Amino acid sequence: METLLVERKDPVAWVWLDRSRQLNALNDTSLAELRQVFEELTRDDAIRAIVLGGRGFAFSAGFDIAWMAGQDTGTARQDLASIEAVYDTIEACSKPVIAAVHGAAMGGGLLLALVADLRLAAEGAHFGAPEVKIGLFPNLRLIPRLERVVGLGAAKRMVLTGDPIDAGEALRIGLVEQVLPKADLYTEAAALAGSLAGLPPLALKSAKAVFSATQRPDFVTWERAQFAACWSQPERQAAMDAFLERRRK
Repeated sequence: METLLVERKDPVAWVWLDRSRQLNALNDTSLAELRQVFEELTRDDAIRAIVLGGRGFAFSAGFDIAWMAGQDTGTARQDLASIEAVYDTIEACSKPVIAAVHGAAMGGGLLLALVADLRLAAEGAHFGAPEVKIGLFPNLRLIPRLERVVGLGAAKRMVLTGDPIDAGEALRIGLVEQVLPKADLYTEAAALAGSLAGLPPLALKSAKAVFSATQRPDFVTWERAQFAACWSQPERQAAMDAFLERRRK
């Protein structure tokens, strides 16, 4: 991998954006590698949770402007579908994904955080959608994803002003679930990932899937099928037995 560092510490995988000199700005190579890695991790039964972080001083400063500036309108439009597929792949990953954010998470970097399931931030982190300031607007479904997480008003303020928000404001509006000293960020991410990885795998996979399945026309049938499948697992019986044993003590 040219732009990523992947560490498998079964049952948790750590995926690091590793273009620190460019503040982990995203280009065609890093996007292709992200898609490849998340497709592989989805298929890897040994991996049950994933942490996404950034090396150096930032999570990700967004799309690499030098890469973007060299594209004409036709090329930029053609690339949108393949870029969107990268984010869709991360969002659809069957394993829970935790974004551990320090420094900047801007534009495409903010979107990386949004397609994760859970977001932790270091105290110095900041988040933004600055596209209007360079004559663009956030696409790749960043706006509906942001609105879903923080609500309409907060999303409009971030998008229309292009101004970043700090970690405290991100916590207040629900963009992140926890703000930590930078020294504790990855320790907490590891603990959370380990806790998730220790849960019965089919139940965890189904619990994640339900959030994107609620609009299915056959949702009730799908939901009942997931319940039945989880009930049939030996892990379900073992977890219930362990719970009852603890209650007896």
